[in-house]
Amino acid sequence: MSAQWTIGQPGQPTMARNNSEGRGGSVRSLERGLALLVAMNRRKLPSVVELARDTRLPRPTVYRLLETLSRAGFVTRSRPLDRYCLSRQVRTLSDGFAEDDWIADVAAPLMTEFTRQAVWPVALLTFEEGRMLVRETTHEASALSIDHGMVGRRLPMLRTAAGRCYLAFCSDKERRAILEMLSLSRAPENRGARETQRLTKLLDAIRAKGYAVQDREINPKTTGIAVPIRFGAHVLGCMSLIWISSALTIEGAETKLVPLLMSTASRIAEAFRDRKRE
Repeated sequence: MSAQWTIGQPGQPTMARNNSEGRGGSVRSLERGLALLVAMNRRKLPSVVELARDTRLPRPTVYRLLETLSRAGFVTRSRPLDRYCLSRQVRTLSDGFAEDDWIADVAAPLMTEFTRQAVWPVALLTFEEGRMLVRETTHEASALSIDHGMVGRRLPMLRTAAGRCYLAFCSDKERRAILEMLSLSRAPENRGARETQRLTKLLDAIRAKGYAVQDREINPKTTGIAVPIRFGAHVLGCMSLIWISSALTIEGAETKLVPLLMSTASRIAEAFRDRKRE
């Protein structure tokens, strides 16, 4: 299938035109429907206007797709507001996906427990192809979250707490390979991989503390702290706590939230270890 989704604004899918668009109308409709589902996952109760803008589809097309998805049970409409949201039916689309199912079975319940206690949302990220991939979050369960639809986003290694945390605690061999790959990248966010002395000092400090911090480097309104989820010498992923910077200082988070964050990460690792034994 030669049609592609491109990014208009950060995190927002759009439909790219190509030479095959005039062929196979039913396939094009499917592509548009999938692009619409992805766009809806990025917003909470989006309007037709917002979805049309995000996907770069005409409003009549968006209305028709929403009607089709609604009849199929994947979308529901909030009539007083004339806005739409995904229904629980969309979860059936991923029921057959079993890769790293420990995240859903083991990590997700413990992450939810963390957010019930601490209120602030957390995310679990794993390393993939030079970036940190958001695999699970509790943003939807937190009244203090300003982010939605985070799952599936790929974030830079050196500008995120999770990326720095992963680099600090992964094996020396893996770290060298990752940094060599990042140093060859032309992306501005990977420039720091070539600043060897500064990066070594940063990673040493992270290992000494046991966690990594980033302050308003991805989102100017938020700060984050990340801890590793370790299985022996291997880092399964990193658990990242995100909060609104104006609501809590880094020192306050270190005192009030980091101990619980570390405890949760340890419990996830222990549960993973038990699962492996079974």
